[in-house]
Amino acid sequence: MRNRLFRVRAITAVAILSVLGFGACVSLSSPGPGGGNVPVVRGSFKNGRDQIVRIALATAAPATPELTPGNEPLVLRPEGNSPFVVWNGKRYRGQVVVTRTDSGLMVVNRLPMDDYLRGVVPLEIGNRTAAEFAAVQAQAVAARTYAYKHLNDVRAFDMYSTVQDQVYGGVDAEKPQADTAIMTTADVVVLYAGQPITTPYHSTCGGSTAAVSEVWYEQTDQPYLRPVSDRIPGSDHYYCDPSPRFSWTQSFDGAGLRAVMEKYLAVYTRAPKAGFGRITDIREQGRTPSGRMAALLVQTDSGAFTLRGNDIRFVLRDPKGAILNSTFFSFTRETSGGEVSALGVSGRGYGHGIGMCQWGAIGRARAGQNYRTILETYYPGTTVGRIGG
Repeated sequence: MRNRLFRVRAITAVAILSVLGFGACVSLSSPGPGGGNVPVVRGSFKNGRDQIVRIALATAAPATPELTPGNEPLVLRPEGNSPFVVWNGKRYRGQVVVTRTDSGLMVVNRLPMDDYLRGVVPLEIGNRTAAEFAAVQAQAVAARTYAYKHLNDVRAFDMYSTVQDQVYGGVDAEKPQADTAIMTTADVVVLYAGQPITTPYHSTCGGSTAAVSEVWYEQTDQPYLRPVSDRIPGSDHYYCDPSPRFSWTQSFDGAGLRAVMEKYLAVYTRAPKAGFGRITDIREQGRTPSGRMAALLVQTDSGAFTLRGNDIRFVLRDPKGAILNSTFFSFTRETSGGEVSALGVSGRGYGHGIGMCQWGAIGRARAGQNYRTILETYYPGTTVGRIGG
């Protein structure tokens, strides 16, 4: 195939979603007296310049006459002085590979790890001040570790470009501050037992992070993903206090509550898809170790149905369909005529609450903590090391 710059018209809209949460240069050696040796991971991993990642920009884009590859993938490469491929109106480094599948066209961006991170870090941590730079570095390391952990040869891509994995916006998302954070933490990853870990992160913990099973109740707990207090020592404040969603409220009238229950309750419980009758009661079913709602019992004319962990957020949506901010909440209810007529929710935090709290990282950076201290706090029992090679 000729080496040309393809400017491909949009086949379908690929939503690039932004996560709320934003997320000086320090040595990788241990902070404090004595320094320390830096663990190095060798073997199948390559350094960030050489390690290629495959990011799914679309997995079922409809084929069009002008872009219908045969059995061989269509590889779109930059041409001449341009270092970019333009796909669906956005610029990307590396190559864009278009492959026919049974459900349409799969579109995958293949590029070096370091270039991928340049399109991730700004969308995940936002623009920060100089005093908050350590939080951007922590975000760069967390995102890099997540990406190395999710390299695989089981499918045709490693990660999605959305919140399903990490939000990736290509060249148009890149920012100088994030580039500097990526460069000054080059090849640095978070390790447990000498290997990169899964590094979930979220916007705002609301005072404490959570263990995996507190929220994703069907998943296995990990020793490095357990509740971590975000309280500032010697005070009644928290590092993530500055977050606009540290505390929040949400309310449902009877009609609004019934609408979301009718639409979503059957997706996450055995409730009938229609006609479950009145919602006669809603009750708390225990608290998790970090103080989050363990489960919510919804009593209806058709029976009682239990929502657990993160499922609660996906049922109690606002009128626009946005999920509940977190499971770190309490509620009050009113009844009329034997039916719940109002539900008032008061909560803290934004996101699942597992792993690194991005606003907490910002608060810790403001307090003078370096990126290694931030990471080893939110992923307890881990060490910070480097990809060798």
